[in-house]
Amino acid sequence: MPRFSIHSWNDDATVNEPWMFPKITDQIRDLIRFRYRLLPYFYHLMWRYHRGFEPMVRPMFYDSPHDLRCYEESDQMMVGSALLAAPAVEPGVRSRPAYLPDGAHWYDFWSGRRLTGGQTLTLSAGPKRPPLLARAGSLIAANFARQSFDSRDDRRGFYLFPLFGTGSFTATSFEDDGESYAYKDGCCFCEWCFEVRCSAKTIRVYVSRTGKLARRWSSLPRLLLPRTESRTVIYRFA
Repeated sequence: MPRFSIHSWNDDATVNEPWMFPKITDQIRDLIRFRYRLLPYFYHLMWRYHRGFEPMVRPMFYDSPHDLRCYEESDQMMVGSALLAAPAVEPGVRSRPAYLPDGAHWYDFWSGRRLTGGQTLTLSAGPKRPPLLARAGSLIAANFARQSFDSRDDRRGFYLFPLFGTGSFTATSFEDDGESYAYKDGCCFCEWCFEVRCSAKTIRVYVSRTGKLARRWSSLPRLLLPRTESRTVIYRFA
C-alpha cells in the first residue's frame, strides 16, 4: 500500500507491534525488507501519479478494461501496471484463489512459474511469500542494498519479467535525489529507459539514462529475471 505502518493503536490504549509476536517477527521483518527493496518502484509510481494522476493501487479493470471478470467484486488489486497482489488476511490461510486478467501472461513473482491470463488459479499464501504476480513484459525498479535506520545505501537493480515468446516492449523508471525539489529546475533526476527484445532463444536488453542524476551510476544496474527463464540474455547500454 502507498502508506505503510508497522503498528496500530486501539481505543483502549493497547497497541500491536511486530516484536509482540515472536513466532512471526522474523517473517514480518523479511516482508518489511522486501517492501524497502521495492521502494524505487513505489517512487516511480508516485511520480506517475504526480504527473498524470495515475493511481498507484488500483482495481484490475484499470489495466484490463476489456476483461469483464475484472469488474466483479474482488479483494485483488494492481500495484502499478506490473504487479498483481491477492492478499490473504484470514488466520491460518495457506492458499487462496486468484483471477488472472485476460490478455496478458503472468509470472508467480516468487517461483517464476509462467501463468496464462483469463483463468482462476489457487495460489500459495504462506506468511513468508504472500500471493504476488508480475505481468510478462514489465520491469520493476529495486534497491538491492541492505537497509537499516542508521545506514542508507542504494544499489539500483531491476526485476525483469520478459515476454513469453517473440516480441518487444519498452519501460521507464524515474528517480530523483529523494530529498529536494531540484528536479523542477532540471537537476538531480534520472529516467531509466529500457528496450527489451525477446525471441525464442535470446533476450536483448538495452538501457539508457537521461537526467543529471545519471552521473551516480557508472555501470549497468543489476538485472534479475524469473528463475524459470533459460534464454540467453544480452544486456548493454544503448
